[in-house]
Amino acid sequence: MSGGVSVEATHAAGRSGTRLATRKKDGMMIAGLTAARTLALCLLLAAPPAMASAETVCPTLRWTTLGTAGGPVGTPERSEPANMLEAGDRTVLVDTGDGTAQQLTRIGVPLGRISAIFISHHHMDHTAGLAAVIGLRWMNDFPGTLTIYGPPGTREMVDGVLQTMMPQSRIGPGGGFPLKPPAGTVTVVEIKGGDTVTLGDLTVRTVENSHFSYPGSKAPLAGQSLSLRFDWGGRSIGYTGDTGPSDAADVLFQASDMLVSEVVEPDRLIAAIASQRGPDAARFLPALRDHMITHHLTGEQVGLMASKAKVGQVVLTHFAVPPGPFEPSEKSILAGIAMHYAGKVDVASDLSRFEVKCR
Repeated sequence: MSGGVSVEATHAAGRSGTRLATRKKDGMMIAGLTAARTLALCLLLAAPPAMASAETVCPTLRWTTLGTAGGPVGTPERSEPANMLEAGDRTVLVDTGDGTAQQLTRIGVPLGRISAIFISHHHMDHTAGLAAVIGLRWMNDFPGTLTIYGPPGTREMVDGVLQTMMPQSRIGPGGGFPLKPPAGTVTVVEIKGGDTVTLGDLTVRTVENSHFSYPGSKAPLAGQSLSLRFDWGGRSIGYTGDTGPSDAADVLFQASDMLVSEVVEPDRLIAAIASQRGPDAARFLPALRDHMITHHLTGEQVGLMASKAKVGQVVLTHFAVPPGPFEPSEKSILAGIAMHYAGKVDVASDLSRFEVKCR
């Protein structure tokens, strides 16, 4: 029963055995700790940089197509043109077609998060939702001032919106608490082609494009249609707005990571309008056809612009196409783009999100 002797014999033997066992145990623990530390050091030295240090976080640069219809005719499938840009913790709208406020609620973005709006041009399909954004933001008493950037005429448009809010301002929202005057919640900065806007680390550059290149468009009171480029964190997104082929836009979009482009399918769209409107269409179809061909981009022209500018990818929106199934239009548009551009092409739907990753 030697096991019993080593534990229970004399006190001296017990103390000696205990010291020996303790020394052995301590030696095993030290050896174990040394081995563990050596293994950890080897793993650390062998690890790639991402494991050896905290993983680098890529701040968000995201474009959301709130509405992807094109033109002043509503469709059941798509909301009117509107977009949201997120650059880190900054959120701005780019065009505000009818339904913008509702589309924001569908993705859980409160109006109080919107710090600025960029208007590309003054056509109602791109601006009809502005009144709701301004008015509902005011009624909810969100803090801060909403800054609206747009071409000449934007101040007049916003002043008109504020004027429509005056009866409500006098009545008040109910609940017994006052609201600040509507005019105090909005500021307007008019911009023109060639201007640059800086919002913190976000840089916005503009050019005048060809959407309003009709006779008399250079008159003093004529509007401008702008294409915009957003640069942030070493990444960039170009936005055509509404435009036809434009050398200025080609230059603006050089080496953009993403090009968000309008697109039209003029022949099939004109035929559909002629069928729907009947004899009445004869009075405006020739001018409309010229406008569609001259002041908008077909699939082939989008591909040519993307190729000239050497953009990383294309996102299609603002679909001016015939009503009904989208597949025939999609096939035709993509085939046109592929004639000149071999990069990635995404066909946006309402509430689609597109991120530009860090390089």
